[in-house]
Amino acid sequence: MPKRNVLRYPEEEDSGGCCMCLCWCCCFLFLIIAALAGAVAYFYFVYKPRPPSYSVSNMSVSQFDFSSSDLTLYTKLTAAVRAENPNEMIGITYGDGSRTVVSYRGTPLCSGKLPAFYQGYKNVTVMDIAMEGRHGFGSGLQQALEESEKAGNVPIDIYVSVPIALRLGSVDVRQVTVNVHCALVVDSLSPKKKPNIKSATYRANLEF
Repeated sequence: MPKRNVLRYPEEEDSGGCCMCLCWCCCFLFLIIAALAGAVAYFYFVYKPRPPSYSVSNMSVSQFDFSSSDLTLYTKLTAAVRAENPNEMIGITYGDGSRTVVSYRGTPLCSGKLPAFYQGYKNVTVMDIAMEGRHGFGSGLQQALEESEKAGNVPIDIYVSVPIALRLGSVDVRQVTVNVHCALVVDSLSPKKKPNIKSATYRANLEF
């Protein structure tokens, strides 16, 4: 007699081990998230971090010479930058590699840098930043600047980029870069008189 073909169905695999493994992974991930959230909450509760503030308190222009032969402008000025650290338990380390640029209507006038230093708790530091530079300055910009001078409203932008690290006790936390944009309106950029800052707005952001 011919043999009958019997259909065999695959037995279901036991999925209990996979579920247990997934459960442990979820629990481990939850513990990591909870630990990180607890560390952040502890940091904010204990150290009460507050962002530093920056402003330009005054300026002086020692040289502002326009060359009509090659349409360049040589500028030399000093800006007093006020940096305030309002924190009671956090110091700020200002590193090397900073840069400051002064521009008029998008055209650079001069540049410089901040000193590298450590700023302690509840501290206000005023830095005199010397900047100079020679840049192309077309006749159209020269005419616009003369009109701004006559009106007593000269808009300039000061850009500051500086690497900083927060110091908790004796440990420096990861370094970040602070970018500050100061939009100022002064009455003049002439070396013959001290510029008066008529208005100022500030914006800042961090680069991680």
